[in-house]
Amino acid sequence: MQHLPKILALVGLVAAIFYFSSQKQETVTVVVAAADLPAGHALTADDVTAAEVLASSVSGAAYSDPAAVVGQTLRVARLHGDVIAAEHLGGQTLELQPDERAVGVLVTDSAGLAGLLKPGDRVGITAIVRESDGTYSKAVAEELRVLYVSPEFSALDPLSTRRVEAVDGNVTTSVGATDTRDTEGTVVLAVPVKAQVVAYDFAAFGVESETRLVNLVDLLPALDAASNVTLSLYLQPETSKSFRSPGVFVPDLVVTPGPSPTPTPTAFGENVPSGTPMPTTAP
Repeated sequence: MQHLPKILALVGLVAAIFYFSSQKQETVTVVVAAADLPAGHALTADDVTAAEVLASSVSGAAYSDPAAVVGQTLRVARLHGDVIAAEHLGGQTLELQPDERAVGVLVTDSAGLAGLLKPGDRVGITAIVRESDGTYSKAVAEELRVLYVSPEFSALDPLSTRRVEAVDGNVTTSVGATDTRDTEGTVVLAVPVKAQVVAYDFAAFGVESETRLVNLVDLLPALDAASNVTLSLYLQPETSKSFRSPGVFVPDLVVTPGPSPTPTPTAFGENVPSGTPMPTTAP
């Protein structure tokens, strides 16, 4: 009888293991990508399939029937095995107007707002010109519409970075996840064909301001190709006020103190800076 507690404990343990092993995790059937698919891709029947996944791995309005998404356009890129939900589809389709041309520029992570740009945003462009005597920066264009951001450069979609657990019998595997993105990419802009004025506002310097008349369809590719120029984008609000600046020459920002005043000997044996009022003695 002295072994009865140990026997009962063992029986309880075996029963618990049997109970939990017999409980299946809840699964759902959802539509997933059958291959790596880029943003802007119109889905076909060959692009999607149905898969059984753990319910806890799915968020958003997922589909269960692949036919429901065929013909729709992906708003974001999907990797093989990624769930395709309602938030990944549709979005505004932007087209060029007759007086616009599409121009692509290469930007770095900081210059491209870390990939947070999306089609429909309006941006301005600053040109940073590096010369032997210093670096000059000037805003050269505004009110440009973003048409496209290269998928590898776009900010990561939190849903695509989740590892979805695909169920195959009693075996679960992680598929379709990524947690990296390029830190340099192409942004395509809708650029007006009409000549634009680049204004240099020198009013604060007390001299006459200047302007340059340029065609951005010519200017932006030239700046993008120049080895000593980097382009940086800045995001504009929906309602923005226009502004003009003189640009900035970086060496001009380096200001150092002037020379110290030269001490002048006095009748009192003290050295005081030149120009300091001298004390007087009573007659």
